[in-house]
Amino acid sequence: TSIKFPTWNRNRLSALVRRIALSTVLLPLTRLFVWLRIEGLDRLEEVKGPVIYAANHQSHLDAPVILAALPKTRRYKVATAAALEWFSAHFYPERYSRMAHLRNGFTYTLAVLCFNVVPLPTKEAGARDAIRYLGALLTDGTSVLIFPEGLRTTTGEIASFKSGIGMIASKLRVPVIPIRIDGVDLILHQSWKMARPGRARVAFGSPLTLLGNDYQDHARKIEKSVKAL
Repeated sequence: TSIKFPTWNRNRLSALVRRIALSTVLLPLTRLFVWLRIEGLDRLEEVKGPVIYAANHQSHLDAPVILAALPKTRRYKVATAAALEWFSAHFYPERYSRMAHLRNGFTYTLAVLCFNVVPLPTKEAGARDAIRYLGALLTDGTSVLIFPEGLRTTTGEIASFKSGIGMIASKLRVPVIPIRIDGVDLILHQSWKMARPGRARVAFGSPLTLLGNDYQDHARKIEKSVKAL
């Protein structure tokens, strides 16, 4: 079945609400808990226009931490990819109770409004729809943040990057900026309910251009670049 991606998140009102929510509430709250050291910002100047940000995944705080680290000129034009499975009850209401569908639908709407969330299927089915949608976002000038491991770390180690990132980068023909984050799992570990203030680091790598159909190799190159930061 075809996934119905939102279009309302790309209008001016949504963009304004998102900017206000991020700048007045979400990012100040993030900075309260996460004391950031940022490296490699000069590498972002090597590219003009939208990019794919590929980062290792440590915590639910990763997206706001990366947005806080980005310069203002780029911060408000980012869509964040999340596993479609997080929003299963919204997309497949027939499998869930009405209450679960409504609750998950509200969470999804809030995530799209605040973080421009794009639900990405982890299975092959729906990948074409997702790539088309990401292409439309990039054409609009919106960069896309992806966590290619597909899951959060429990140990701080970086897991293998899935080949999907290689396919997306190659098919959409936009530069990939590797990003490494360290310490965010010690601020909000996936087993915790509440964050604990602490230091974290965000490092931006040099842009990568990936062409051709060896998606696994592309994913390995991106993973290697992230680990090297």
